[in-house]
Amino acid sequence: MINISELAAEKIKEVQKAQNKEGSYLRLYLAGFGCGGPSFGMTLEDAKTDVDVLDEEFGVSVITASTLSEYLEGAFIDFLENEEASGFEIRLAKDFGGQGCGSSCGSCGGSC
Repeated sequence: MINISELAAEKIKEVQKAQNKEGSYLRLYLAGFGCGGPSFGMTLEDAKTDVDVLDEEFGVSVITASTLSEYLEGAFIDFLENEEASGFEIRLAKDFGGQGCGSSCGSCGGSC
């Protein structure tokens, strides 16, 4: 299950309203896989597919491809605000660091 902070849910609803997409799904997708593990992005979609997993919290419906369940189980979506920036953050419950690396002395891009 993917969890959402109440603040993140409010901000997602604001984005949905601003884009005239109230009631749309928030899709989490795999944006890349690097030395720190997988990174995910978010977008709004009008429909879900048969292979999507649906989670709902604070009135926000989150969909993800079932193939990503291994990475997103227990993930937490939050909204962070500080003096320098603000935005959404997706924190994974598991540490996948190092899985995207080659075998060059145990570090990404490192050389012997």
